Amino acid sequence: MSRLVVLVFGVLALIGAPLAMADGLDDGRRAFAAGDHSAARGYFAEAFEDGNAEAGFLLARMLEGALGGAADEKAALALYRKTAEASFAPALNRMGLVYWRGEAGVARDPQAAAVFFEHAAVQGDANAAFNLGKLYLDGDGVEKDRTRAATLFRVAAEGDHVLALNTLGGMARDHGQRQQERRYFERSAALGNAVGLFEMARITLRDATQETHDSVRIDAHVYLNLAGARGHPGAGEALQALTATMDADDIARAQEKARNFRGTRESQGG
Repeated sequence: MSRLVVLVFGVLALIGAPLAMADGLDDGRRAFAAGDHSAARGYFAEAFEDGNAEAGFLLARMLEGALGGAADEKAALALYRKTAEASFAPALNRMGLVYWRGEAGVARDPQAAAVFFEHAAVQGDANAAFNLGKLYLDGDGVEKDRTRAATLFRVAAEGDHVLALNTLGGMARDHGQRQQERRYFERSAALGNAVGLFEMARITLRDATQETHDSVRIDAHVYLNLAGARGHPGAGEALQALTATMDADDIARAQEKARNFRGTRESQGG
């Protein structure tokens, strides 16, 4: 399944619609889930004509990604604009990305991006809060403000935005705030993020005591095993080095814990 299909399906699952406008949107969702992308385009188009901004946004995603027909970047951008004008938060965030990156023939304009991100973030959009935080952190289109950036990252982290969690973990690490560092990376790891898992292996080994050393190595092995399975580039080498310090029984226990973690994530749809 392509990344875009996953992203569109995630929006379908997470965003509700007003009951008066839901029929066409729900028909589009069902068609999309069944793999009938062409029909989904039609249903979303009808629902958008009836005033459903979410349907317009989803149609734009499909046009952008050539799902259910040919790609049409120009038409997708027009739909993103229209749904952003309706204050639909994901569309506001998407328009922010268009201006931030300079996509779809639009000149890069981080100041305009910040305006779109701000409007989406105040509606609780975690992606927009994170993106706006990055602008403030880097001073890109706005005055550099690390305090404002951290506040926005915390807003995004409350929505389990893993990039925000990892960024906050890194900021805490840089300031020697070990408790906060562990809290953010631990949550990221629980969500199955490769960076969070890798960082928790490092933190676990760092904070080990003489009394907990053996159990800590098992936990670190689990974190590195899972981080490697999720593509972290440094996990394999670190896991090999750690494994060389462990006996066969501890390695077996660590592998069993990693399997249980995977099984739990899969049963939860993670």
